[in-house]
Amino acid sequence: MSATDPRAEFYSELDDWWAQLWALRICATQPSEKIKNKFFTLVEDRCSEAGCWKLGDNNMSLLFSEFLDDLGEW
Repeated sequence: MSATDPRAEFYSELDDWWAQLWALRICATQPSEKIKNKFFTLVEDRCSEAGCWKLGDNNMSLLFSEFLDDLGEW
């Protein structure tokens, strides 16, 4: 039996959250892969800073709001 790769599990959960956000919560087409990758980078950076890799729904919502704020500054 092989152990689960924590990094792969993190990205799988993050990808699931991203897909659910667009398909189930705001019912919109997902933006480009470039935007998705920028969001994933932000989430990874914040998780690394906090030393916590659990993706709670509330935290993800806050990070998405932060991401939108960052987009407005570009």
